[in-house]
Amino acid sequence: MRGFFRNVGIFALFFLPVFCFPAWGADFEFNGKIEPADDVSHLLAFYVNRFTPEELKLTVSGHPDATGRFAELYMDLTGVMIENVRLDKLTFRMYGVQFNSPENWASGNVECRDALQIHALGTILQSDINKSLEVKTFGDDDHWRKVSLAITPGGLRGKGYYIAKVLFVTLDILIEIDSGLKIVKNKELWLDNPEVRINRLDLPEYITNKALSQIQPLLNLNRFPLPMSLHKVTLEEGRAILSTRQLPKPMEKGISYHYVR
Repeated sequence: MRGFFRNVGIFALFFLPVFCFPAWGADFEFNGKIEPADDVSHLLAFYVNRFTPEELKLTVSGHPDATGRFAELYMDLTGVMIENVRLDKLTFRMYGVQFNSPENWASGNVECRDALQIHALGTILQSDINKSLEVKTFGDDDHWRKVSLAITPGGLRGKGYYIAKVLFVTLDILIEIDSGLKIVKNKELWLDNPEVRINRLDLPEYITNKALSQIQPLLNLNRFPLPMSLHKVTLEEGRAILSTRQLPKPMEKGISYHYVR
């Protein structure tokens, strides 16, 4: 009998790492709530509060110096909200990144001031773009209704009804759009050379221009709290992939933090 329990104990110890440790193997784990214990976990808490991600993985080359500088920082976020638009994934790696002094981070005062290099990759789903448009285009005056976009490798196709008041007449205009997507000013995602079809041949051009202006840009990173400059957008079935010139690679060494909502 003693031999039996000894063998069971050895068996349990052998499989303990499988059941008790996360697959990603972070140094610090947070589930639903963050109780910061150091400067980096305060930084983690700031980005969780700022983006409300479903999951966030953070790796740093070491603790920041007194000025708030990291040699390297890597972050991978799932389900992150930016200006009411959900990004399915957002990953970036920064080199020589300078924040404000860590003594301010505990109060939520975090500022990323500069980075020598930043490599980023983001994925936005057409379903999330459409959800943002439902909110963005609602209004009492001229506005869209039943608007939807479909993303394919060949381009973007959109369809919706635009309600416009011309003189004393209210028009319900079916508008269809075939377009590409482009990065503008390294921060914004816009329709690229849209071809517009309408069900009224006598419609003034300024109305279609106004209608398009209401849904652009589709994504705006100007208020994003990191010095990120996008370079390229790639279209796939049901999603658009935004990236810098170089793609981010995970850090092989460092201190890692893992948060799950």
